[in-house]
Amino acid sequence: MRRILIAATICAAACGGKSTIMATAAIKASATQAQSGMSSASTNTEASIGLQGIGSAVGGAAASGNVSTVDLSTGLQDPGQLAAAALAPSSGSVHQALRLSGASNAATSIPVGCVRRDPGTGSPTLTPPGPACAADTYLEVDYDNGDVVKVTWSETATSFDLKFEVTMGPWTGTNLHYTGNLNGNTATVGVSGSMQFSRSGSLVHVNADFSVTYVVSVSQGTNSTTVNISVSGTATDHIALVRAHENFGLGLENSTSGQTTTGTVRWNGGVGIDLLKADGVTTDHSVAFNVNATVTTQTTGTASTTTWSLNGDVEYDGAVAGNLVTKNNQVYVDWTDGMEDTFDPSVLAHQL
Repeated sequence: MRRILIAATICAAACGGKSTIMATAAIKASATQAQSGMSSASTNTEASIGLQGIGSAVGGAAASGNVSTVDLSTGLQDPGQLAAAALAPSSGSVHQALRLSGASNAATSIPVGCVRRDPGTGSPTLTPPGPACAADTYLEVDYDNGDVVKVTWSETATSFDLKFEVTMGPWTGTNLHYTGNLNGNTATVGVSGSMQFSRSGSLVHVNADFSVTYVVSVSQGTNSTTVNISVSGTATDHIALVRAHENFGLGLENSTSGQTTTGTVRWNGGVGIDLLKADGVTTDHSVAFNVNATVTTQTTGTASTTTWSLNGDVEYDGAVAGNLVTKNNQVYVDWTDGMEDTFDPSVLAHQL
């Protein structure tokens, strides 16, 4: 085995392919740490898409004068729930998915004031700025559970600009800026800023910075819905001390044939994880996961089967330390030292 690995390394160098490195205990430990960082980066990025959906929905409702449709009952859910909601294939166009109101071709800005539940009617209403509402340059949304969000929104028929800031509740400190443009059935959204989440009793805590662009397209067939999301940019987790360089595509399709529903998830691309030193800035080592994966789930009645197809590799400081393989519907890392470990593919994306 060792001779084979040495020969492979020489061949890779001579043939211009990726170089390989002998996997060590330290490298494997770094890969485990990087998997955790990749999982949190994926969830945080997807949660930012969920927050954008909430902010856009509020902005669109206010711009069209329909704040009574704003759901104040649930507040802001935890990052995992927002991530799942952001990636769930939904009916309708990408225009609807991004909550653009489409009310006018002219530039539209939301009114200022506070969206609160009217104690008399129980319906969400807009309170204008004044003694009872300090929101004179933005829209404040007061949720029933105490979450308070500041929203600044403007849109045209094909673009939007959204600022989403949380001032009360577990998400306090979150301050994100989104800009988006529509081109047919495809939207490009840039997000930058900080995400914070800390709830008493919750194991999930978030302190992350973003500079990410994602592209969303939605297509609707007679019996199917397909959502494609591509993500590029960086997400830094200041708790786990990792910085993710994201460059991947995620496709989700739901289709129905007779009594059978088929869900297909495709994940293609790579996530590079910088393991940061204690200063939170300097890179100690880097681990990269380069993956092509397809997960197909078929459900008929109460019976469900899931099939995996996955390949890729794990790099350490730019050299391949292991290969990702599927055996008997289980994913493994075949390390270059001849050992094998299981690999949890759910770190790739929240719904895998």
